Amino acid sequence: MPTLMQKIRLVFRGWQRRREQSDNEFVTRNASWGAAPVVVPTARTSSHTFVVDTEGLTVAYLDDSGQLAHFLDTDSGDIVDLRVTDLGASPHLQEPRYRRVPSRSEAAEREDRRAFAASLGASPARDVLARCVDAESFRRALAADRTIERAWYNFRNDRAIAAIEAWLETF
Repeated sequence: MPTLMQKIRLVFRGWQRRREQSDNEFVTRNASWGAAPVVVPTARTSSHTFVVDTEGLTVAYLDDSGQLAHFLDTDSGDIVDLRVTDLGASPHLQEPRYRRVPSRSEAAEREDRRAFAASLGASPARDVLARCVDAESFRRALAADRTIERAWYNFRNDRAIAAIEAWLETF
């Protein structure tokens, strides 16, 4: 028969184990800044799937530097970045395994700015943003109000994720 001290130790270990399990579950649920990973079946074989790095795809899609080319590795779901000047020297990045991540066009960016301004309803910020004709003046207008600026980046990221998900459906 266990002693009182042994019973106390068992209870304490149980509490500790449940707390660690709860902490691990919390970290698992909240470790990612972006959306949950997307599992995509590939057309090559119906049984082959891969988990997509959604955050990496979002960054790749929104990158407008013109310096990097981004590829999705359909075997691992990772994003491979390559300098544009090195594209010719990397013949191993061939389809169907590597798919070039599309980039957001200037027309799509203009449409995003217009849709965001329209989404603000009747407000002074909407009127100011609607008058902005180029990306630079739009950014300056956003910088005047941090709340509107945060809302813009959330809006833009949501639109980028939607575009990426539409692209992934083409596989």
